[in-house]
Amino acid sequence: MNITFEAPFYTIYRHEKIESIEFFDQFVNWLKGEFDLYLMDDSDGLKVYYPSGFFSVKLFSKNENKFSVELKVKSKTLKSANQIASKIESVLINLKSISSN
Repeated sequence: MNITFEAPFYTIYRHEKIESIEFFDQFVNWLKGEFDLYLMDDSDGLKVYYPSGFFSVKLFSKNENKFSVELKVKSKTLKSANQIASKIESVLINLKSISSN
């Protein structure tokens, strides 16, 4: 996870390897449920706007068998950026634990 500051936003950036496109679709669906009260744009992955910033989740593929997710959180305060990143991380961990069973 990388954290940078470019006024007025703190940015938390991370790539996570995933096993399939289906996993990505399920991850996005769970995030939509977790953040259902916020404005969302799902035309290219998922982008969720919250009061002090936004986060985005996009699918990256190096080839047909290797996928990764780009997670980016932009926020006006480091505290809220960390809180949102923590929520996203917990959704990802829960989904991975369920899909591995």
